[in-house]
Amino acid sequence: MKQYIILFISIILLSGCKEEPIGVPVSAFNFTEHDINSVWVNGKWAGLARTNEGGGSAGWVTLPRTYKPGTTVTVDWERNACVHATIDCNKRDKNGAIIQVSKRKIVQVHQYNSTTVAELQLAFLPNDEVRAYADGANFSYAEHPSREEFGDLLAIGTRPIENQWPVKRKKTGASE
Repeated sequence: MKQYIILFISIILLSGCKEEPIGVPVSAFNFTEHDINSVWVNGKWAGLARTNEGGGSAGWVTLPRTYKPGTTVTVDWERNACVHATIDCNKRDKNGAIIQVSKRKIVQVHQYNSTTVAELQLAFLPNDEVRAYADGANFSYAEHPSREEFGDLLAIGTRPIENQWPVKRKKTGASE
């Protein structure tokens, strides 16, 4: 009987140690020249982000309450094949819709503190790159985690940054 009591107490103590995940809304920020017409995170619809737009929350995602290195989300999105407001957007598919490109990335979530998480912020970048920040602050906040990689670039506002990022390095070598 004593063994069963110890086992029962152990199960109760161990089950109380498991942390419940946190649920947070997803916001998409578009820093590209392409309209993003649909975004899904971990298979759940999370909205859209047209060119020069971002920040609206539509879907939710769960994250570990305590950040664990290597935490990832799967981001799927459909974007226009054409650059926003160009003649290429006159090209249509067989159904008469603007031609779409589907993309998928497994994105590592930047380290976060669950007490300050307000949303999962997806930054859509040139070359179909995506960054994920679980934070409560705007990109303009001096302590926003995006500053580590981008400095002030994302803080200036949601707009295409194709000519500003990625930074192209000059080739060194023989002169022409």
